This record gives sequence, C-alpha cells and structure tokens, in this order.
Amino acid sequence: MKIGADINIFVIILLALIILIGKTAVQGQKNFKLFYRVIVFFILTLTAGSFYYFTEGATLKGFVLFSHFMMIAFHVFGAISAYSWFIFVLHETEDNLHCNPSLKNFYILPLIFQCTLLISCGIFYYDEKNQYLQGYLCIFQYLLIFGYLFAGASISFIKYIKEKRYAQQKNCFFLCLFSLLPLLGMGIDVVFPNLNSILPFLVISIVMQYLNLMKKEIFQDPLTKLNNRREFQRHLVTVTKTIRKEDVFLIFFDINDFKSINDTFGHVEGDRALVMIAQILNAAFSNTKAFIARYGGDEFAVILKKEEPEILSYLKKVDASLVTLSASLPYNISLSVGYSVYGEENANTIESLIQSADKKMYWNKEEQKKTICENESMASFHSIP
Repeated sequence: MKIGADINIFVIILLALIILIGKTAVQGQKNFKLFYRVIVFFILTLTAGSFYYFTEGATLKGFVLFSHFMMIAFHVFGAISAYSWFIFVLHETEDNLHCNPSLKNFYILPLIFQCTLLISCGIFYYDEKNQYLQGYLCIFQYLLIFGYLFAGASISFIKYIKEKRYAQQKNCFFLCLFSLLPLLGMGIDVVFPNLNSILPFLVISIVMQYLNLMKKEIFQDPLTKLNNRREFQRHLVTVTKTIRKEDVFLIFFDINDFKSINDTFGHVEGDRALVMIAQILNAAFSNTKAFIARYGGDEFAVILKKEEPEILSYLKKVDASLVTLSASLPYNISLSVGYSVYGEENANTIESLIQSADKKMYWNKEEQKKTICENESMASFHSIP
C-alpha cells in the first residue's frame, strides 16, 4: 500500500469515529451539523485521494477514467470542505453575514468558478503515461481554499477584537487559531513541497475544534446557551486567582413567581421565559467582559470586575428590557437581584461571596412581595364604597 493512501485511510477512520461518537453524544444541534458537514466532505476528499493513489499510472482505459474522476472529486470535495468550514465559522461567530440569503449565494460563486476551471483542464491534466500534472491555473485551486480559510480566520479575529463577553471571545480565538493552522501547513508545503504538512495541520484543527465543541457542551446550559453552574464555579475560582480578589463583583438574579408561569402557562412557556431572560442579560452586559451563567432553575449569575463602570446602569437596562418584554406577554416577568463584592461584608471566600449575593437576592424578593401586597391592599381599600 502506498504511504499517502495509508495515511489517508488512518485519518478517514479517525474522522469517522469523531462523527460516530459525536452524533451519539450530541444530536440535532446546528453547530454540530455544520461541523460534521466539514468532516464529511474532508473524508470524501481523502477517500478520492486514496482511490487516486491506487490507480495512479494505470494503463487500462477503465482505471484511467476512474483515476481522472477521482482527481476531479478530490479537488471539488477539498474546495467544498473549505467552504463548509467558512459557513461553520460564520455560524459560530454569530456573524450577520450568515443570516443574509443573498450573500450565501455569493459565497458559493468561487466553487462554481473552480468547477469551470476543472472542466477546462486548467487546474490539472494527465500526460501520455497517465501521470498527474498541475495546470497553468492550479494556483486558483490553492487561492480558493486559502480564501475561505483566511476569510474565516479574519472574521473570527475581528469578532475576537470586538467581542467583550468572555465565552464568545474565547470561542472566536479558537476559531481563528484553527483556521490559521491549515494555512500554516499550506505555507510550509510551498517552501518544502516534499513534507506534505497540510494534512496533519488540517487534522489537528478538526480534532481540536471537535474537542472545543464538546467542551462547550459540557460547560454550557443547553436551554439558554449560557454558561452552566459547573463553568460558573470553575470561572469564579479562576478569576479570584488571576485578578485582585477585591475586584470581583457577583450579581445574582432570580425570576419572580416563576412557578406560577409554569403552572399557568405550561413548562414550554416557562422555558421560553428562561431563554428570554438569558437574552436580556446578554444584551444588557454586551459591552462588558461579564461572565453570565444560569446558576440553576430560574437563577442566573453575573461575574464582573468591580471597576467595570456604571454597574447600576446595566441593571437599569435589565429592568427597562423587562418592562418592554412584559408588555408583550400575557404575564408579568420581573427579577429579584442581589450582589456582593469580594472582601466586603465578610465575603472573604468564594462560598461567603455566593452566600452574600444569594441572601441579598432573597431579601430583595421578599421586599418586592411586600410592595406588591401593599399595593394590592391599597387598591382594595380604594375600591371600598
């Protein structure tokens, strides 16, 4: 067996196992579907390349035609793999370009152009001995793949610079890194053509991105897409070690009368309320480096640096958004809030920091209940003839 085909088969088995294990663990999520599409087309690329290795130099007419077809498939599937990666990056970075139908048609134009070049034999051709030779337009094949990967890296990097939310910023960083690794492999191949280093760099990028996606599944709340309690605890430990502890500011939120929403309108509506609260918190703290998590049930947590300017203004944004949201719902939705600062009011440990914020939140909840009862009593008093 030829070395190239041997390596390809090993990589194909590895990637097939990733899809098999991943689909068993995670089902139906769009980001995984888009990522699996990248892997599938990459597997098809390697498969076509492997078949070509077996038929290279064959003289029988049937094998010659099959060899030509496999080389065309190799180029087409390779380009589609790069295109699929670009679409995956757009989705993961939540880029508005991904939502524009007209632009989606524009993204596929380079693929159509490449197919035209393949038909014209400008990218590659065969000599009289059935040996593969690069054509005078082969540079366009490299530019096509390079373009998709570089565009993905650029979008990820721009989002990384602009994004302030911790989790999204980290995700953009890895997307940029994993887009650049194959480009590094392509660059090495240009300088050292015999190394064939692009394949290991591609495999490293795919495997690392798969691990990154699975890590997100472990530390992300599946309903709200916020960080879950496990990631909250891990981040709180990390942040108290890396910055001055006195700068850690913790806010707890709890949905008032959430049980009545579930009981009256059903659990589906209750889940929708949780998602809407998550969106409100993301929007309110979008210009900060806040770490937002679903702490459990109907509780949410936000970790901020104490010097973050105008923290109260962000809470006012939350209140304003809740008022607007409640006006469009058949029920009123509001939050109880409690906060604590590391080192203040005996909050000298992570446990006491959480307890202090939690205690203040429930105190705020009781105060809101008293206010509602007083208002109802006054309304009843005024209604007495």
